[in-house]
Amino acid sequence: MNNDKIEIEKKDCTAAFGTQGLTLYTFNPFTTEEWKKTDHKELVRRRQIPDDFLKKMNTHELFIQFIHMDMAKDALLFNTNQQGFRSTINRYNMLQELYKRDDMPDYFIRKLQEVNIKEVKNNECHFHYLCLRMLSAQKEVIGKMNKSQTLNYINTVSQIITEIAELSFTDPNWQTLSSYDFEMIGYGNIMIKYEYPPFMELMQSNKKVRLYMDGFISLDKELIGLIENCMMKFYKQLNS
Repeated sequence: MNNDKIEIEKKDCTAAFGTQGLTLYTFNPFTTEEWKKTDHKELVRRRQIPDDFLKKMNTHELFIQFIHMDMAKDALLFNTNQQGFRSTINRYNMLQELYKRDDMPDYFIRKLQEVNIKEVKNNECHFHYLCLRMLSAQKEVIGKMNKSQTLNYINTVSQIITEIAELSFTDPNWQTLSSYDFEMIGYGNIMIKYEYPPFMELMQSNKKVRLYMDGFISLDKELIGLIENCMMKFYKQLNS
């Protein structure tokens, strides 16, 4: 992939994911008693945004609304990140509306480029950055990208992978294979979108790859190698 650095002003966690100056919907907080006794479906229902308010929100506000929502971390309660986020996307109208926006691919690419990974330190910031990377890797985003946006996304993700690898030498927060989970999902969804023969054949012949893309198993070294190898070949073909 292109090793050129993408030049964009980097932001710290607060600047990248803060709520200041945004028009967000104010949910009534749940009491301790409500958390304990209210059915989960009812809790989810009470985290839907009224349609008239929802339609007035811009793409950035929809994303920030989700990452700061008190039930957003339910996505982490599943066996895999992919499984958790697919379930979460289906539950909240703020995410369903987000994925309808025409500016969504450019928004996510720009957001991925502007976050300063070295400033992703505390748990809250790690979660916000996780949401950015996982939501941007989904088929709803990939499917709306044109060729230029796809190449930009691949280069951006490639740079993120490089930065994570560098940080893994000194920061324990980046030393697990799951640190690359979101990027591998994005790579896979791109190749599925273009029906890239080597990857489609790989999913047919290798059950493990198929199960990973469907969110049933977690990432491991073998999967990283298989997906990255296919992506390097695909990138050369798309960029030719």
